Amino acid sequence: MKKQITAALIAASMGMGATAFAQQPGNTPGQPGSAPQAAPTAPAADFRDDDLEKFAEVQKPLQEIRTDYSERLQSTQQPDQAAKLQQEATDKMMEVIEDSGLEVATYNQIAVALQSNPELQAKVKSMMN
Repeated sequence: MKKQITAALIAASMGMGATAFAQQPGNTPGQPGSAPQAAPTAPAADFRDDDLEKFAEVQKPLQEIRTDYSERLQSTQQPDQAAKLQQEATDKMMEVIEDSGLEVATYNQIAVALQSNPELQAKVKSMMN
């Protein structure tokens, strides 16, 4: 169950730009596929700077995966193939996150917290520059 939720949150990020939170502080687009609002959030004080830096560092490779797989998903008409591509993208994204030394659950908590915390958005944005 936990893996399904994690995979769902990462897969949901396929619909969001990697820096959507940084480009639109306090105004995350309500796109289909956005992480659910009911997901648990943690205040910015609960995130270590080290974890925030890792989160910022993985945004570029995650965006590359999103772009690649979004293009591939748009070119398929077959539901089975689309599901396979979504799973491949999710697996690759989880691997990038884990290889950075960040737990996927922590990544998801930060991503959800960014949606409603302008101070956290600014902090992560500054780490991305």
